[in-house]
Parts: sequence; C-alpha cells; structure tokens
Amino acid sequence: MDLRVGFVGVGGIARRHLENTRKRTDVAMVGYCDVALDRAERCAAEYGGPAYQHFTDLYDKEKPDVVVICTPPFAHGDIEEEAARRGIHFFVEKPVAISMETARRVEAAVASAGTATQVGYMFRLAESVKKARELLSRRSISMVQAHYYMPGLPSPAWWPKMALGGGQLVEQATHMLDLGRFLAGEVVSVTGCTARVRDWTPPAGYEPGSGLLKYSEGMEIPDTTALILQYESGALGTLSCSMVPQKAWDNGFKVVADGLLVTLTGAAARWTGDEEGEMSPGAEWAGYVLWELYDAVKAGTTATSVPYSQGVRSLAVSLAGYESVRRGGVPVRLE
Repeated sequence: MDLRVGFVGVGGIARRHLENTRKRTDVAMVGYCDVALDRAERCAAEYGGPAYQHFTDLYDKEKPDVVVICTPPFAHGDIEEEAARRGIHFFVEKPVAISMETARRVEAAVASAGTATQVGYMFRLAESVKKARELLSRRSISMVQAHYYMPGLPSPAWWPKMALGGGQLVEQATHMLDLGRFLAGEVVSVTGCTARVRDWTPPAGYEPGSGLLKYSEGMEIPDTTALILQYESGALGTLSCSMVPQKAWDNGFKVVADGLLVTLTGAAARWTGDEEGEMSPGAEWAGYVLWELYDAVKAGTTATSVPYSQGVRSLAVSLAGYESVRRGGVPVRLE
C-alpha cells in the first residue's frame, strides 16, 4: 500500500520536497494546505489531490500517514503538535521553532505519541558528510570554522521581523550550527555579538526585484552576527554570518583535527593531512533526508537520522547566541 503524504505550507522550500516526493512510486500525495489557499490549489492542480486552508482539515479528511511541514518559523508549533496527537508522522523544515518554549512543547507531544519525525538538516544525510564524520570520529578536533554570507535579504515579509523569523542565526545559519554538532559533538556554551552595519531604508524610487532585497522597511534583525562556541570535547568553534548585499552567496565550513583538515563546500567534502581524499554528495543527496523518513514509516520504525529532538538542540545553539547578546556578550551555557 502506498504511503499517504500531505503537505502543510507549500511556498518556497516546499517545492523541493514536493518534487522529491513525486519521484517515489510508493508514495501517494493526498493533499496540500496553505494559509494562502491559491498556493495550495496550484499544488493540487499540478500534483493531484485536494487543497485546504487549514491543516486540521487536511489531517481529518485525508488521514495522511506522514505530513511534510514547510511553514515559516513563526507558524511552527500547533501544526506539529496536532500531527503527533493524531499519530501522524512528520517531516519539518528547520528551524523547528523560534522559541524553546514552543520547541519543548512539540518535543513532549512527539515523545508521548511515539511518532517518527525528521528535521530538514539535509547535510547530515549526504554520504560525503557522513564520511567526514567517520574520519573525524577517530581524531581530536580543535576548531570548527563556519561562515554564511548572503548577498541580500530574503523577500518574505516575515524575514526582517525577529518575532516572526528569528533572524539569520535561527532561520538559515542554523545549518552551519547543526553541522558543527553533527561533526564535532555537542556545544556547551555560546558567546555572541551582533551588529546592524547598513541602513536598510529604501531610497526613493527603489523597486525590489524577484531575488534577494537590498533594502527593506522595518528591518528589525541584525545584518551581521559572530559567535564563539565551546564544544563538550574542548574544541572551539566560530560562526560568522551576514546578509549585507555583495556579489554572491558564500557559505563555508572547515574542521581542524589532529592530522586532518576537512573542508565542506556545499555538501562536497575534501580532506587533507595524513589522509587525502574528496567525495561528492551525489546527485540526489538533498532528497535523502525526506526519503529516510518515508522508509522508516514504511518499515514501522521511528528511527531517523535527524529526529525532532535534534532540531530542538540545534535551535538552542542559535538562541543561546542571541541570549548572549542580550546579556552583553557573556558566554551562555546551553544547559
């Protein structure tokens, strides 16, 4: 019998998951939900199945086995909690929430229900990244260095609002923080500093294009952030991120270990030192994180690589960075 899959939130990143789901011959796409009903209706027309404006209607009428949740950060919480309460397994895009209170509430609901979950930290499933982890597991790690530079501000209206999107540290650079946890272990403390180095007020006659924005009314979030992280192992880490407009995206990740330097470019890995090599992630690597959940549910297990609890831990690192800023730049312990 085909796995019945529904979608909640079908803008932006949902397109990747819709297309990767369509590649599965053992999955039936049974419904699409979005607060903007016209978006859900377009998905229904393209992929087949009904459209809904409220997620409980999708849950109750279509009774999916799995839901794929791709809503903005501020909308997380009730959607996941209700899925767990109904025994529906779910995939959720990062970040899992914008507050620890919401994340802990959903985490408790999942634990009580015993449902399978997966968070969209796709890098963890790439074979190249798993190879890097295996190499690093045999060595003492000294430094984790990451940066995430965007050439402008994403266009959704919630992005420049801290209470809606959580800022770059929560919404996007979380990928780098989660990679650090995956490769180097748990973070025990975070020291953060943020800045607003640019005037984002739109000049007269400014017309935003279809891509990233150079200006925005009501900019509330930092445009530049730096973190120092201390890992449980004793390793140190740094993260720098910025959305000040420049030429192109530039995201990078390095791990310095005893006898080895690992560099990730996207999900491709290269290592130099007493071992030499490189590995690509494969053409379909971005779909592995979703397909693994489908396979787990079909096999009757809740074992996945990135369960909801892992998303909660990575969110905590981001929020500890902002809490450090609020406290004047002192280290904040994750506990």
